[in-house]
Amino acid sequence: MIGGDDGEKGNEVHVACPCCKNRRLFDADPSTTEGIIKIKCPMCKGVIAVSFHLKQIRTEQIATQ
Repeated sequence: MIGGDDGEKGNEVHVACPCCKNRRLFDADPSTTEGIIKIKCPMCKGVIAVSFHLKQIRTEQIATQ
C-alpha cells in the first residue's frame, strides 16, 4: 500500500496531564523520541514538562495560571 498507514502508530502512547488528567495532550512514540518539551494543557492551562528518556515518559507540572 503506497502512502498508507502500515501500523506505525502501534508504538504511540497517550501523554496525559498530571494536573487535570486530560488523557490526550498529544500522542508520542517513546522509542523514537528523546528530550524534554513544555506544553500548556488546553483544559487546566497548566504548563507541563514532558520528559522522554530511555524509552520512558514522565510528566511534571511546572506552572499554573
